[in-house]
Amino acid sequence: MINYSIIIPHKNTPDLLRKCLDSVPRRDDIQIIVVDDNSDAGKVDFGHFPGMGEPHTEVYLTKEGRGAGYARNVGLEHAKGKWILFLDSDDFFHECVSELMDRCVDKDADVIFFKADSINLIDGTDGHRGDEYTERVDIAIKNKNYQSVLMYSCPWGKIFSFEFLKKHGIKFNEVRYSNDVVFMAKVAFYSGKYDAVDLTAYCISVSKGTLTGIAKPESCLIRLKQDLEGIRLLKKKFMLSRYDKYWYFCTWKGVYDTKLINGLLYYPQMLCLLGSDFLLDSFRFFNKRLKKNIRHFINK
Repeated sequence: MINYSIIIPHKNTPDLLRKCLDSVPRRDDIQIIVVDDNSDAGKVDFGHFPGMGEPHTEVYLTKEGRGAGYARNVGLEHAKGKWILFLDSDDFFHECVSELMDRCVDKDADVIFFKADSINLIDGTDGHRGDEYTERVDIAIKNKNYQSVLMYSCPWGKIFSFEFLKKHGIKFNEVRYSNDVVFMAKVAFYSGKYDAVDLTAYCISVSKGTLTGIAKPESCLIRLKQDLEGIRLLKKKFMLSRYDKYWYFCTWKGVYDTKLINGLLYYPQMLCLLGSDFLLDSFRFFNKRLKKNIRHFINK
């Protein structure tokens, strides 16, 4: 019986994928699914692709090049486990992941949360990307309040009931950026049974040039559109906190900063969905920008 299917989307980082795969326990109840998103043959030796021919590991080489969301959906099509975990190919599990799996296999939940930390690949220091998420998991553990951690739109750090995902048809949007935003909004909206485990079993790698750090008109606008779809769904079930609304404002600000016309075009939609909190944040932003421009003009 397969208890866990671990889905790993990959593109152009074979060395990191090797490290990632080595962190996954080789157990008879684990299915490892690697989906390559049309990697560059100049960067990947497909004759010696990591995971190919290894026990408990399935490798699917896609040629569409449609992004991590598409790759994760391909993984879901081949999954056989009771539970689903998503592992990015440049990240890895800590050794306690096997203990995590033993503790969670018989839980009655739609989604189970566990903690994450982070490492800077350049110098090995703490990358801090897991700090906020782990704080939200702590809130869930201590207060049994899961809204905060449900609002964090990443697929890692969670164990999903495959039956739950299939029942509600939850898959990833196949977009270049932020493919996980609407996926997690659907998980938050449809789920009703939660659990959280006090184990740090996931490590996020931080490096330059990742999709997370790219800010340009196209990427910012795609992220905003995903946020808009997610907000509309989340508001049907949750009262969004001031903190949640601020992060959505930051997405809009990224659009405004990279292409002013797009920012103005989507301003009414954000205002309608987020109300006075968005109005206050945008007023502060415009006021600060105006003062900065005035100082610049005076000093010229």
